[in-house]
Amino acid sequence: MGKRFSRRDFLKTSGAIAAAACVGGQRLSAAANAAAEPKKHWFKCNLHMHNQWSDGEPLPEWAIDWYKSHGYHFICPSDHNIFQSDRLRFDGFGFDNTPSDVAAFKGETSLWKVISPTRGWPKLTQAHVDETIEKFGKDSIRTITVGTQTYVRMTPFAELEKRFAEPGKFLLIPGYEQTGGCPNGQQVHVNFINVREVFPYLAAETPREILQRTYAKGQEAYAGQNYLFTANHPLWRYYDYSPADLIALPQIRVFELNNNAIASGLDGHPEGWKPEKFWDVVNAYRAAHDQPLLLGLGTDDRHSYVAPAKAWSVVRAAKLGTEDVLAAISAGDFYASNGLDFADIHFDGKTLSVKIDVREEGPYRIQFLGTKKDYDPSSRTIDVAKGPRRPARKIDLYSDSIGVVLDTVEGVEASYTLKADDLYVRAKAVKVAEGLKPDWESQPAAWTQPYN
Repeated sequence: MGKRFSRRDFLKTSGAIAAAACVGGQRLSAAANAAAEPKKHWFKCNLHMHNQWSDGEPLPEWAIDWYKSHGYHFICPSDHNIFQSDRLRFDGFGFDNTPSDVAAFKGETSLWKVISPTRGWPKLTQAHVDETIEKFGKDSIRTITVGTQTYVRMTPFAELEKRFAEPGKFLLIPGYEQTGGCPNGQQVHVNFINVREVFPYLAAETPREILQRTYAKGQEAYAGQNYLFTANHPLWRYYDYSPADLIALPQIRVFELNNNAIASGLDGHPEGWKPEKFWDVVNAYRAAHDQPLLLGLGTDDRHSYVAPAKAWSVVRAAKLGTEDVLAAISAGDFYASNGLDFADIHFDGKTLSVKIDVREEGPYRIQFLGTKKDYDPSSRTIDVAKGPRRPARKIDLYSDSIGVVLDTVEGVEASYTLKADDLYVRAKAVKVAEGLKPDWESQPAAWTQPYN
């Protein structure tokens, strides 16, 4: 993450400004204070998605148009280990289609990908080309045939931005996902948001080393740039990095709460942690040690665009601009969702108040969750043996005293005041229905950030 105030610094600064507003023992009127602060708006976003620049199914313009036409305000096309630049190339994440006659591409730019006669990862098929032509016309696709292979030009970011971005309505933020892992198969993926250059993946023996080195390399490579670093899907493929890893790395401020399915074909361990537990374990430690809290991002990591989006984030900012929305995320002024929205979230330094934006008949429930100061910080590790539906893993288990329900309100509006023995509080809103699942699989639901 670039150089910005932490949420704690923001609140302290706000308090100092409020104190300085006292003149002659009288505070400035609430109306004057309200007038001085610009009105903020909610902006729906997704910062993790893929298209044919790496291994997503649709072509980039089709994918971006999907988000724009479905009410999103800003996105980051975060393809694997590549930025959508003008550089001429034929290889990428999982493919190398170098033509037999490169001369046919003299003067051309961007990535060119071969149309495959068969489906499969990460192939481009005629069906993907046809759906783009149907939506945008035949002139939207450029092809070059060399021998028996037909190449399709992938539209670079600058052209996509020029075509789809609209001031105040829709914003594209550049970035990419770094994808790789450890020798034992544990995958550690991160996103760099608001950068236009890629550095090679830094492999290491452990997930913690990868996260630490990659974060440090980002600070070096993107020095002076305003960017966002996110630690992606810790549960995928199979408990691939631990809460202990982010406890050891308090500089990592954002992780993906809602992009956390175990890989297809693998079975979760009955004692294994889930994403909300992961979140609470890290924040219990950080709050107890006066460190910046970990923020939870909702993303959909979209590759196929057939099923509905599984999660997103909603950010509160004065305007739809890259600097504004990244600052809001860094300050924790956003929530994660998979179907519900908050009309308002307010934390005054002591009391967290939330109100659901009701768009259909309830009932609704608001839970306030957190951890008490006397929680049990101990953990134990279980060894999971390799099996037909699971890889070998060591999984850390934590006390039930971490991440407890502090209060529950049946309704659409509620508040919770931190008690002397609370480390932090966060709110979760759900629409109550038969079969409602726990943790991040609750749907529809929305999650505020933690506050202390």
